[in-house]
Amino acid sequence: MQDLQAGVYKVTISAPAFATLIESGVQIAENTDRRIDVHLQAANVGQTVTVAADAAVLQTDRADVNHQISTQEAADLPLTGTNGMRNFESIFVTVPGFSPPVANSSTASNPTQSMASYVNGSTMTGNNMKLDGGSDVYPWLPQIASYIPPAEAIQSVNIVTNSFSAEQGNAAGSSITAIMKSGTNQFHGAAWEYNTNDALVARNFFYYQPNEAKNILNQFGTDLGGPIEKNKLFLFGIWERSVQRMLANVTESAAPTAIRGGNFSSVSTVIYNPATGTSSGTGRTPFPGNVIPTSMISTAAATMTSLLPQPNYGTAGSDSNNYFGTGNLAFTRDNIDLKANYNVTQKLSLFARYSISPSDILDPQVLGAAGGPTADGGQPGNGAGLIQTVSIGGTYIISPTLLLDGNSAFTRLNLKGQNTDINTNFGLTTLNIPGANGPNIWYGGIPDFNIGDFAALGNTNASNPFWFRDGLWVESGNLSWVKGSHNFRFGVEYFHYSIIDIQANSTTGLRGGFAFTGGLTSLNGGASANAYNAWADFLLGMPTIVTHDYQYIDPAAVIESTFSAYARDQLQVSRKLTFTYGIRYELYPYAHGQHGIDGIHYDVNTNIVELG
Repeated sequence: MQDLQAGVYKVTISAPAFATLIESGVQIAENTDRRIDVHLQAANVGQTVTVAADAAVLQTDRADVNHQISTQEAADLPLTGTNGMRNFESIFVTVPGFSPPVANSSTASNPTQSMASYVNGSTMTGNNMKLDGGSDVYPWLPQIASYIPPAEAIQSVNIVTNSFSAEQGNAAGSSITAIMKSGTNQFHGAAWEYNTNDALVARNFFYYQPNEAKNILNQFGTDLGGPIEKNKLFLFGIWERSVQRMLANVTESAAPTAIRGGNFSSVSTVIYNPATGTSSGTGRTPFPGNVIPTSMISTAAATMTSLLPQPNYGTAGSDSNNYFGTGNLAFTRDNIDLKANYNVTQKLSLFARYSISPSDILDPQVLGAAGGPTADGGQPGNGAGLIQTVSIGGTYIISPTLLLDGNSAFTRLNLKGQNTDINTNFGLTTLNIPGANGPNIWYGGIPDFNIGDFAALGNTNASNPFWFRDGLWVESGNLSWVKGSHNFRFGVEYFHYSIIDIQANSTTGLRGGFAFTGGLTSLNGGASANAYNAWADFLLGMPTIVTHDYQYIDPAAVIESTFSAYARDQLQVSRKLTFTYGIRYELYPYAHGQHGIDGIHYDVNTNIVELG
């Protein structure tokens, strides 16, 4: 019964000279074996025996440890995903061996807000989720799924966490099989809206403003399923929109007004002139009056300082946690799923599903024109995304004891995150810093200025900008053969990954970056450098570390194909003993680049990393 759709069935068994037996209410779940033991009785004329199946069923034919999540659980249990979004993955916390699912990666690179878990001590990348039979893995971020449908679209979820069958591969922690709803012989529809509103919650005691921070979340949608042709062709469709408007906040340490122009006379830290003394930093003399002359202040530093907002929080004159920054986060996402099931003949059944999810994000930086981090720690600026996934499959009954099934699925992610200043070479043309920015638009924007314990300026996110164009193609085929007390199953699976990305993501990003630690305005052998020294280094335009990332292949691409095959036998030794054995082989060839470029290669003989 592995190839039946999940649901409740009525089983009819008949044989000459025996009463017809009808067993109703037989619950079939995906990725499980349902065994029905029957006792046929000698029949009187026209006799029929009807049995109502019990709801609770023990798993007696498989040794794997699995857990079922039903339609009702997915719809009715509290779902607490990222930023309050409803996500059926949050129910995994109820499964033994699962760590609480958590948000993973930024919303711009994970707009369906898939969640990650550790299972039985394995890594987060050790989980494999399948959606309608096709793998739902995110090629670039394999710890999460590429697409998460609305909770109202879920028919059931099966989770295996131990003693995997040979059929279940590409997983070390858990093998998750999610099935989406299908149409039936009756029309069914629903509409819903879930709302979160800051006006209905108690005020956060630690929030600086007089009113609770804005957090308005609406998730609303509708679905409809029914027959196109009764008993033959069925259709199910669902649409859901998620809209969130949130005022996120964070406390930062902005340089006090008194020292922004180079006047450190009000602080006890001595600011030394790096142009004096020895090259090792000894023998330096302090600036007269602890004031840096205006003529020595870098024009780039003066420009950035003029953009920096004034402290607005805490004790007057404080240099720590003195700026309360906010950002109006705007997020909109649609989920559209269409699924068709077609019973072509009594022997052949087919299904097809198409899902699409466009998204749009705006996440501003908290220091305004001076940049800085975002209030929620996400990607700064704009994030536009489009995720599409297609799955088709079918089952063909060759004979009463021989069954063939197959599945083909394709997932395409097109996700982009870029700051609002990406169209400017701000570092090169406005700040006049030689070597900042670069040859194309991806290098645009304000460089990163990391200034000791004070809030960093510019674009502080090294992974921004990015453009992910990742794809996953999966082909699988299985053959089931019942021979006496043996239940054989054979299969093959093919994965083709393509990761075609633009993202430097190394140190400070493509714009360039500067770190000011205070070592140049402190005295070697004197007091340790602190945040005031770091700010003085910044004003002098004298960084301790200068970095610049480069995207040397544009775009960078990794192409990989993997292959696996398995054979398994489920032997019914006796009515009380079932013995399962099998073998699985997985092949992972070396990945390669696009257009013959092999990217980075480590030569074990020379201990050298070579660029393609």
